[in-house]
Amino acid sequence: MKKLISLLSAVFLSFPAASLAGNVDTFGIGSKATALGGAFSAYADDPFAVYYNPAGLTQIERPIVSIGFEVLNPKIKVHNFRAVDGDGNRVEPYGISFSDSSDNLVVPHFGFATHLWNNIYFGIAAYIPYGLHIKWEDNPSKNSAAYNGFESYYVRGVVTPTMAIKLTNKLSVGFGISFGRSDAGTQRRIYAPSIPSLNGRVIKGDLHDDFNISFNAGILYKLYDNLSFGLTYRSKTNTDFEGTVEVKGLDKVDASTSIDHPDQLQFGVKYKPNRRLTLTADVVWTNWSQIHGYTVKFKRPLLGKTEENFPRDWKDTRQVRLGIEYKWNEFLTLRGGYFYDPSPIPDHTFDMLWPDADKKTYSVGAGLHFGRLTVDTVLQYIVAEYKREIGGESVNLNNSYPGVSGNPGRVSMSADGHLWGYGITVSYRF
Repeated sequence: MKKLISLLSAVFLSFPAASLAGNVDTFGIGSKATALGGAFSAYADDPFAVYYNPAGLTQIERPIVSIGFEVLNPKIKVHNFRAVDGDGNRVEPYGISFSDSSDNLVVPHFGFATHLWNNIYFGIAAYIPYGLHIKWEDNPSKNSAAYNGFESYYVRGVVTPTMAIKLTNKLSVGFGISFGRSDAGTQRRIYAPSIPSLNGRVIKGDLHDDFNISFNAGILYKLYDNLSFGLTYRSKTNTDFEGTVEVKGLDKVDASTSIDHPDQLQFGVKYKPNRRLTLTADVVWTNWSQIHGYTVKFKRPLLGKTEENFPRDWKDTRQVRLGIEYKWNEFLTLRGGYFYDPSPIPDHTFDMLWPDADKKTYSVGAGLHFGRLTVDTVLQYIVAEYKREIGGESVNLNNSYPGVSGNPGRVSMSADGHLWGYGITVSYRF
Protein backbone atom coordinates (compact mmCIF):
# COMPACT_ATOMS: atom_id res chain seq x y z
CA MET A 1 0.00 0.00 0.00
CA LYS A 2 2.74 2.46 0.96
CA LYS A 3 4.54 1.92 -2.37
CA LEU A 4 1.28 2.32 -4.31
CA ILE A 5 0.38 5.56 -2.54
CA SER A 6 3.90 6.91 -3.08
CA LEU A 7 3.69 6.04 -6.79
CA LEU A 8 0.31 7.72 -7.29
CA SER A 9 1.41 10.82 -5.39
CA ALA A 10 4.67 10.95 -7.36
CA VAL A 11 2.70 10.97 -10.63
CA PHE A 12 0.79 14.05 -9.45
CA LEU A 13 3.99 15.72 -8.23
CA SER A 14 5.64 15.23 -11.63
CA PHE A 15 3.61 18.09 -13.14
CA PRO A 16 5.45 21.42 -13.57
CA ALA A 17 4.75 23.84 -10.75
CA ALA A 18 4.63 27.56 -10.13
CA SER A 19 2.78 30.00 -7.93
CA LEU A 20 1.46 33.51 -7.46
CA ALA A 21 2.84 35.62 -4.67
CA GLY A 22 0.81 33.21 -2.62
CA ASN A 23 1.09 30.72 0.13
CA VAL A 24 0.78 26.97 -0.11
CA ASP A 25 -2.98 26.64 0.31
CA THR A 26 -5.01 25.18 -2.54
CA PHE A 27 -6.53 27.36 -5.26
CA GLY A 28 -9.32 24.79 -5.62
CA ILE A 29 -9.93 21.08 -6.22
CA GLY A 30 -12.46 20.26 -8.94
CA SER A 31 -13.81 22.90 -11.30
CA LYS A 32 -17.30 23.00 -9.78
CA ALA A 33 -16.12 23.76 -6.26
CA THR A 34 -13.45 26.15 -7.54
CA ALA A 35 -16.01 28.13 -9.58
CA LEU A 36 -18.03 28.54 -6.36
CA GLY A 37 -15.02 30.09 -4.64
CA GLY A 38 -14.40 26.92 -2.64
CA ALA A 39 -17.62 27.54 -0.67
CA PHE A 40 -18.48 23.87 -0.96
CA SER A 41 -18.56 22.21 2.48
CA ALA A 42 -22.39 22.26 2.66
CA TYR A 43 -22.75 21.37 -1.05
CA ALA A 44 -20.09 18.65 -1.60
CA ASP A 45 -22.03 16.44 -4.03
CA ASP A 46 -19.18 15.18 -6.25
CA PRO A 47 -16.11 12.97 -5.62
CA PHE A 48 -14.12 15.95 -4.29
CA ALA A 49 -16.35 15.92 -1.24
CA VAL A 50 -13.45 13.74 -0.07
CA TYR A 51 -11.61 17.05 0.51
CA TYR A 52 -14.37 19.62 1.07
CA ASN A 53 -16.65 17.50 3.28
CA PRO A 54 -16.42 13.68 3.35
CA ALA A 55 -20.02 13.44 4.62
CA GLY A 56 -21.21 14.86 1.29
CA LEU A 57 -20.52 11.50 -0.37
CA THR A 58 -23.90 10.31 0.98
CA GLN A 59 -25.56 12.45 -1.73
CA ILE A 60 -24.05 10.27 -4.51
CA GLU A 61 -26.35 7.35 -5.34
CA ARG A 62 -24.79 6.23 -8.63
CA PRO A 63 -21.08 5.56 -9.33
CA ILE A 64 -19.32 8.62 -10.68
CA VAL A 65 -15.77 9.20 -11.89
CA SER A 66 -14.23 12.65 -12.35
CA ILE A 67 -10.92 13.77 -13.82
CA GLY A 68 -9.52 17.19 -14.63
CA PHE A 69 -6.88 19.82 -14.09
CA GLU A 70 -6.34 23.53 -13.59
CA VAL A 71 -3.63 25.62 -15.24
CA LEU A 72 -2.36 28.59 -13.20
CA ASN A 73 -0.50 31.42 -14.89
CA PRO A 74 1.20 33.69 -12.32
CA LYS A 75 2.87 37.08 -12.53
CA ILE A 76 4.74 38.45 -9.49
CA LYS A 77 6.33 41.89 -9.63
CA VAL A 78 9.00 43.25 -7.27
CA HIS A 79 9.57 47.01 -7.24
CA ASN A 80 12.59 49.03 -6.14
CA PHE A 81 14.59 46.21 -4.49
CA ARG A 82 17.31 47.85 -2.43
CA ALA A 83 19.85 45.88 -0.37
CA VAL A 84 22.65 47.25 1.79
CA ASP A 85 24.99 44.74 3.42
CA GLY A 86 26.07 44.63 7.07
CA ASP A 87 29.05 46.89 6.33
CA GLY A 88 26.87 49.59 4.75
CA ASN A 89 27.76 48.77 1.12
CA ARG A 90 25.09 48.84 -1.56
CA VAL A 91 24.45 45.47 -3.19
CA GLU A 92 24.32 45.94 -6.94
CA PRO A 93 22.13 46.11 -8.90
CA TYR A 94 20.45 48.52 -6.49
CA GLY A 95 16.88 49.82 -6.73
CA ILE A 96 15.87 47.34 -9.43
CA SER A 97 12.40 46.13 -10.40
CA PHE A 98 11.76 42.66 -11.85
CA SER A 99 9.19 39.91 -12.35
CA ASP A 100 9.21 36.18 -11.61
CA SER A 101 10.25 33.68 -14.28
CA SER A 102 8.03 30.85 -13.01
CA ASP A 103 6.54 28.26 -15.32
CA ASN A 104 2.80 27.66 -15.41
CA LEU A 105 1.38 25.37 -12.76
CA VAL A 106 -0.66 22.35 -13.88
CA VAL A 107 -2.74 20.99 -11.00
CA PRO A 108 -4.46 17.64 -11.73
CA HIS A 109 -7.30 15.98 -9.81
CA PHE A 110 -9.09 12.62 -10.00
CA GLY A 111 -11.97 11.16 -8.03
CA PHE A 112 -14.41 8.27 -7.82
CA ALA A 113 -17.46 7.87 -5.57
CA THR A 114 -20.29 5.36 -5.19
CA HIS A 115 -23.06 4.12 -2.91
CA LEU A 116 -21.91 0.79 -1.47
CA TRP A 117 -24.91 -0.61 0.42
CA ASN A 118 -27.66 0.54 2.78
CA ASN A 119 -26.39 3.78 4.34
CA ILE A 120 -22.68 3.30 3.52
CA TYR A 121 -20.88 5.32 0.82
CA PHE A 122 -17.32 5.30 -0.52
CA GLY A 123 -15.10 7.76 -2.34
CA ILE A 124 -11.44 8.09 -3.30
CA ALA A 125 -9.63 11.08 -4.78
CA ALA A 126 -6.10 11.99 -5.79
CA TYR A 127 -5.23 15.69 -5.67
CA ILE A 128 -2.70 18.30 -4.54
CA PRO A 129 -4.03 20.02 -1.40
CA TYR A 130 -1.25 22.60 -1.39
CA GLY A 131 1.85 23.59 -3.29
CA LEU A 132 4.17 26.44 -4.23
CA HIS A 133 6.95 26.83 -6.81
CA ILE A 134 8.63 30.19 -7.41
CA LYS A 135 11.45 31.04 -9.83
CA TRP A 136 13.37 34.29 -10.23
CA GLU A 137 16.35 35.38 -12.33
CA ASP A 138 19.34 33.50 -10.85
CA ASN A 139 22.12 35.81 -12.09
CA PRO A 140 23.05 38.13 -9.18
CA SER A 141 24.49 40.71 -11.58
CA LYS A 142 20.92 41.13 -12.89
CA ASN A 143 18.96 40.31 -9.73
CA SER A 144 20.50 41.13 -6.35
CA ALA A 145 17.57 39.34 -4.66
CA ALA A 146 19.06 36.02 -5.85
CA TYR A 147 21.24 36.11 -2.72
CA ASN A 148 18.07 35.58 -0.71
CA GLY A 149 16.55 33.03 -3.07
CA PHE A 150 15.90 32.42 -6.76
CA GLU A 151 13.87 29.20 -6.56
CA SER A 152 11.71 27.51 -3.96
CA TYR A 153 9.13 24.76 -4.07
CA TYR A 154 6.94 22.90 -1.60
CA VAL A 155 4.22 20.52 -2.76
CA ARG A 156 2.21 17.61 -1.37
CA GLY A 157 0.24 15.10 -3.43
CA VAL A 158 -2.26 12.78 -1.75
CA VAL A 159 -4.59 9.86 -2.33
CA THR A 160 -7.57 9.91 0.06
CA PRO A 161 -9.88 6.87 0.44
CA THR A 162 -13.01 7.89 2.33
CA MET A 163 -16.10 6.34 3.92
CA ALA A 164 -19.37 8.13 4.70
CA ILE A 165 -22.48 7.06 6.62
CA LYS A 166 -25.99 8.48 6.40
CA LEU A 167 -27.11 8.35 10.05
CA THR A 168 -30.56 9.81 9.36
CA ASN A 169 -32.29 11.45 6.41
CA LYS A 170 -30.88 14.75 7.68
CA LEU A 171 -27.50 13.87 9.21
CA SER A 172 -24.41 12.32 7.57
CA VAL A 173 -20.80 11.88 8.68
CA GLY A 174 -17.64 11.01 6.77
CA PHE A 175 -13.99 10.24 7.37
CA GLY A 176 -11.00 9.86 5.05
CA ILE A 177 -7.27 9.25 5.41
CA SER A 178 -4.89 11.13 3.12
CA PHE A 179 -1.75 9.21 2.21
CA GLY A 180 0.75 11.66 0.77
CA ARG A 181 4.19 12.43 -0.50
CA SER A 182 5.86 15.83 -0.10
CA ASP A 183 8.80 17.53 -1.82
CA ALA A 184 10.58 20.74 -0.87
CA GLY A 185 13.63 22.61 -2.10
CA THR A 186 15.34 25.96 -2.43
CA GLN A 187 18.17 27.60 -4.35
CA ARG A 188 20.00 30.83 -3.55
CA ARG A 189 23.33 32.56 -4.10
CA ILE A 190 25.91 33.13 -1.37
CA TYR A 191 26.71 36.76 -0.58
CA ALA A 192 30.38 36.86 0.50
CA PRO A 193 32.27 39.56 -1.50
CA SER A 194 35.26 39.28 0.86
CA ILE A 195 35.65 35.57 -0.10
CA PRO A 196 35.90 35.43 -3.91
CA SER A 197 35.99 31.60 -4.00
CA LEU A 198 32.61 31.49 -2.21
CA ASN A 199 30.84 34.64 -3.38
CA GLY A 200 28.00 33.92 -5.82
CA ARG A 201 28.07 30.16 -5.41
CA VAL A 202 24.70 28.39 -5.35
CA ILE A 203 23.32 26.68 -2.25
CA LYS A 204 20.73 24.09 -3.25
CA GLY A 205 18.45 22.12 -0.95
CA ASP A 206 16.49 19.12 -2.22
CA LEU A 207 14.36 17.31 0.40
CA HIS A 208 11.58 14.70 0.28
CA ASP A 209 9.10 13.01 2.57
CA ASP A 210 8.09 9.83 0.75
CA PHE A 211 5.11 9.00 2.98
CA ASN A 212 2.97 11.06 5.35
CA ILE A 213 -0.57 10.87 6.66
CA SER A 214 -3.39 13.24 7.58
CA PHE A 215 -7.16 12.88 7.78
CA ASN A 216 -10.36 14.67 6.78
CA ALA A 217 -13.58 14.43 8.80
CA GLY A 218 -16.93 16.02 8.05
CA ILE A 219 -20.56 16.44 9.07
CA LEU A 220 -23.41 17.34 6.72
CA TYR A 221 -26.77 18.36 8.20
CA LYS A 222 -29.78 19.07 5.97
CA LEU A 223 -32.13 21.08 8.15
CA TYR A 224 -34.61 21.44 5.28
CA ASP A 225 -34.63 20.33 1.65
CA ASN A 226 -33.31 23.76 0.65
CA LEU A 227 -30.99 24.47 3.61
CA SER A 228 -27.83 22.52 4.53
CA PHE A 229 -24.87 23.02 6.84
CA GLY A 230 -21.41 21.51 6.51
CA LEU A 231 -18.48 21.23 8.91
CA THR A 232 -15.08 19.84 7.89
CA TYR A 233 -11.83 19.30 9.79
CA ARG A 234 -8.56 18.65 7.96
CA SER A 235 -5.81 17.52 10.29
CA LYS A 236 -2.22 18.62 10.60
CA THR A 237 0.31 16.80 8.43
CA ASN A 238 3.49 15.78 10.25
CA THR A 239 6.47 15.51 7.91
CA ASP A 240 10.01 14.16 8.06
CA PHE A 241 12.01 15.45 5.11
CA GLU A 242 15.34 13.92 4.14
CA GLY A 243 17.65 14.76 1.28
CA THR A 244 20.70 16.87 0.55
CA VAL A 245 22.00 20.41 0.78
CA GLU A 246 24.94 21.34 -1.41
CA VAL A 247 27.17 24.25 -2.22
CA LYS A 248 27.48 23.60 -5.93
CA GLY A 249 31.01 22.78 -6.99
CA LEU A 250 32.26 22.70 -3.39
CA ASP A 251 30.47 20.33 -0.97
CA LYS A 252 27.30 18.28 -0.48
CA VAL A 253 25.83 16.88 2.74
CA ASP A 254 22.83 14.82 3.82
CA ALA A 255 20.17 16.91 5.54
CA SER A 256 16.78 16.65 7.22
CA THR A 257 13.97 18.93 8.39
CA SER A 258 10.27 19.03 9.25
CA ILE A 259 7.88 21.43 7.47
CA ASP A 260 4.43 20.51 8.75
CA HIS A 261 1.21 21.71 7.17
CA PRO A 262 -1.35 23.02 9.69
CA ASP A 263 -4.85 21.83 10.41
CA GLN A 264 -7.94 23.57 9.03
CA LEU A 265 -11.58 23.97 10.01
CA GLN A 266 -14.19 24.81 7.38
CA PHE A 267 -17.84 25.64 8.06
CA GLY A 268 -20.42 26.39 5.40
CA VAL A 269 -24.06 26.83 4.52
CA LYS A 270 -25.98 26.08 1.31
CA TYR A 271 -29.36 27.69 0.60
CA LYS A 272 -31.69 27.18 -2.38
CA PRO A 273 -34.32 29.94 -2.46
CA ASN A 274 -35.83 28.29 -5.55
CA ARG A 275 -35.15 25.30 -7.80
CA ARG A 276 -32.78 27.24 -10.08
CA LEU A 277 -30.71 29.32 -7.66
CA THR A 278 -28.18 28.06 -5.08
CA LEU A 279 -26.21 30.24 -2.66
CA THR A 280 -23.21 29.04 -0.62
CA ALA A 281 -20.99 30.64 2.01
CA ASP A 282 -18.04 29.19 3.92
CA VAL A 283 -15.47 30.29 6.49
CA VAL A 284 -12.08 28.52 6.53
CA TRP A 285 -9.77 28.85 9.54
CA THR A 286 -6.15 27.72 9.17
CA ASN A 287 -3.83 27.18 12.13
CA TRP A 288 -0.76 28.78 10.55
CA SER A 289 0.49 30.05 13.93
CA GLN A 290 1.90 26.60 14.71
CA ILE A 291 4.66 27.38 12.18
CA HIS A 292 7.22 29.32 14.19
CA GLY A 293 10.05 28.31 11.85
CA TYR A 294 11.97 25.32 10.68
CA THR A 295 15.52 24.07 11.01
CA VAL A 296 17.50 22.21 8.35
CA LYS A 297 19.99 19.91 10.10
CA PHE A 298 23.18 18.74 8.37
CA LYS A 299 24.62 15.28 8.97
CA ARG A 300 28.08 16.89 9.05
CA PRO A 301 29.18 20.55 8.96
CA LEU A 302 28.60 22.56 5.78
CA LEU A 303 30.46 25.87 5.56
CA GLY A 304 31.17 25.45 9.27
CA LYS A 305 27.50 25.04 10.22
CA THR A 306 25.64 21.96 11.47
CA GLU A 307 22.18 23.47 10.87
CA GLU A 308 20.41 26.47 9.41
CA ASN A 309 17.36 28.14 10.94
CA PHE A 310 14.52 29.85 9.06
CA PRO A 311 12.19 31.90 11.30
CA ARG A 312 8.57 32.17 10.14
CA ASP A 313 6.22 33.25 12.98
CA TRP A 314 3.16 32.84 10.77
CA LYS A 315 -0.28 33.85 12.02
CA ASP A 316 -3.67 32.18 11.79
CA THR A 317 -5.96 33.17 8.93
CA ARG A 318 -9.69 33.18 8.27
CA GLN A 319 -10.97 33.05 4.71
CA VAL A 320 -14.53 34.08 3.83
CA ARG A 321 -15.78 32.26 0.71
CA LEU A 322 -18.97 32.95 -1.28
CA GLY A 323 -20.56 31.08 -4.18
CA ILE A 324 -23.61 31.38 -6.43
CA GLU A 325 -25.05 28.89 -8.91
CA TYR A 326 -27.90 29.32 -11.40
CA LYS A 327 -29.40 26.44 -13.36
CA TRP A 328 -30.22 28.07 -16.69
CA ASN A 329 -31.76 24.92 -18.11
CA GLU A 330 -31.17 21.16 -18.13
CA PHE A 331 -28.03 21.65 -20.23
CA LEU A 332 -26.35 24.72 -18.73
CA THR A 333 -25.51 25.73 -15.15
CA LEU A 334 -23.71 29.02 -14.42
CA ARG A 335 -21.51 29.61 -11.36
CA GLY A 336 -19.58 32.42 -9.69
CA GLY A 337 -17.47 32.76 -6.57
CA TYR A 338 -15.31 35.02 -4.45
CA PHE A 339 -13.06 34.72 -1.44
CA TYR A 340 -10.67 36.88 0.49
CA ASP A 341 -7.37 35.24 1.42
CA PRO A 342 -5.28 37.06 4.05
CA SER A 343 -1.58 36.27 4.19
CA PRO A 344 -0.23 34.43 7.27
CA ILE A 345 3.30 35.80 6.68
CA PRO A 346 4.31 38.86 8.75
CA ASP A 347 6.63 41.55 7.39
CA HIS A 348 9.53 40.51 9.65
CA THR A 349 9.81 37.03 8.05
CA PHE A 350 8.85 37.90 4.46
CA ASP A 351 11.37 36.72 1.83
CA MET A 352 11.77 35.69 -1.80
CA LEU A 353 11.27 32.00 -0.98
CA TRP A 354 7.75 32.44 0.47
CA PRO A 355 6.41 35.67 -1.09
CA ASP A 356 2.82 36.34 -0.16
CA ALA A 357 0.24 39.10 0.21
CA ASP A 358 -3.43 39.48 1.08
CA LYS A 359 -5.36 38.38 -2.00
CA LYS A 360 -8.80 38.53 -3.58
CA THR A 361 -9.99 35.63 -5.72
CA TYR A 362 -12.78 35.94 -8.29
CA SER A 363 -14.13 32.97 -10.24
CA VAL A 364 -16.73 32.13 -12.86
CA GLY A 365 -17.62 28.82 -14.42
CA ALA A 366 -20.17 26.73 -16.24
CA GLY A 367 -21.46 23.18 -16.06
CA LEU A 368 -22.47 21.51 -19.30
CA HIS A 369 -24.66 18.41 -19.00
CA PHE A 370 -24.69 15.76 -21.74
CA GLY A 371 -26.80 13.08 -20.13
CA ARG A 372 -24.49 10.97 -18.00
CA LEU A 373 -21.49 13.11 -18.98
CA THR A 374 -20.86 16.48 -17.33
CA VAL A 375 -18.16 19.02 -18.20
CA ASP A 376 -17.43 21.67 -15.57
CA THR A 377 -15.22 24.67 -16.32
CA VAL A 378 -13.73 27.50 -14.27
CA LEU A 379 -11.89 30.78 -14.83
CA GLN A 380 -10.09 32.35 -11.84
CA TYR A 381 -8.50 35.74 -11.31
CA ILE A 382 -6.42 36.15 -8.16
CA VAL A 383 -4.93 39.53 -7.35
CA ALA A 384 -2.95 41.02 -4.47
CA GLU A 385 -5.16 43.44 -2.57
CA TYR A 386 -2.39 46.01 -2.38
CA LYS A 387 1.32 46.48 -3.04
CA ARG A 388 3.18 44.95 -0.10
CA GLU A 389 5.85 47.21 1.38
CA ILE A 390 8.93 45.87 3.19
CA GLY A 391 11.05 48.59 4.75
CA GLY A 392 13.99 46.82 6.39
CA GLU A 393 12.16 44.77 9.03
CA SER A 394 12.52 41.30 7.42
CA VAL A 395 15.17 39.25 9.24
CA ASN A 396 15.13 36.65 6.45
CA LEU A 397 15.96 39.24 3.80
CA ASN A 398 18.47 41.14 5.95
CA ASN A 399 20.42 38.01 6.98
CA SER A 400 21.16 37.23 3.33
CA TYR A 401 23.54 40.23 3.11
CA PRO A 402 25.97 39.92 6.05
CA GLY A 403 28.95 42.20 6.46
CA VAL A 404 32.48 41.04 7.23
CA SER A 405 31.66 41.77 10.88
CA GLY A 406 28.70 39.38 10.67
CA ASN A 407 26.11 42.13 11.06
CA PRO A 408 22.95 41.68 8.95
CA GLY A 409 22.17 43.96 6.06
CA ARG A 410 19.02 45.94 5.39
CA VAL A 411 16.59 45.29 2.54
CA SER A 412 13.60 47.31 1.37
CA MET A 413 11.24 46.53 -1.49
CA SER A 414 7.60 46.33 -2.53
CA ALA A 415 5.74 43.59 -4.37
CA ASP A 416 2.40 42.78 -5.95
CA GLY A 417 1.05 40.29 -8.45
CA HIS A 418 -1.86 38.45 -9.99
CA LEU A 419 -2.72 35.02 -11.34
CA TRP A 420 -5.06 33.62 -13.96
CA GLY A 421 -6.42 30.10 -13.55
CA TYR A 422 -8.19 27.93 -16.14
CA GLY A 423 -9.73 24.59 -15.19
CA ILE A 424 -11.87 21.76 -16.53
CA THR A 425 -13.31 18.64 -14.91
CA VAL A 426 -15.06 15.85 -16.81
CA SER A 427 -17.41 13.56 -14.88
CA TYR A 428 -19.31 10.43 -15.92
CA ARG A 429 -22.15 8.84 -13.96
CA PHE A 430 -22.66 5.13 -14.57
